[in-house]
Amino acid sequence: MQGGLGLAIAALFVTTSACAHRRDTAADLGQLRPHAAPVSVNVTNNSQSAMEIFVVGNGTSYHMGSVAPGIPRSFELPPGMVAAGGHVRFLAQATGAGPRVSTDEVLVAPGDVVDFEITTNLVGSRATVRP
Repeated sequence: MQGGLGLAIAALFVTTSACAHRRDTAADLGQLRPHAAPVSVNVTNNSQSAMEIFVVGNGTSYHMGSVAPGIPRSFELPPGMVAAGGHVRFLAQATGAGPRVSTDEVLVAPGDVVDFEITTNLVGSRATVRP
């Protein structure tokens, strides 16, 4: 009986010691799971109207939010858009009803940053991806 108790105490000590030495930081976990890193989208609206921002990919569309004229705003891409292959395009439409602009398709990966610039006349609007 005493031998079994000693073995149980030794096993408890080993288990407790092993758990006490593990210290994960947010940076460590991010390195282990890079797929979890968000994709940031920075929108600069140089048009005269407030714009509604959408992302389209893999047959789905997601409304990211509104951006007022002359005021930059940042969003995070929904993780499903990246997990589904990362081929997306961005749309901007004047709030209410109005002109719409669409970017070319871009490929995004976890941790990327997208700069979506809406130009004054909408024609030159573009999305640029940087790692």
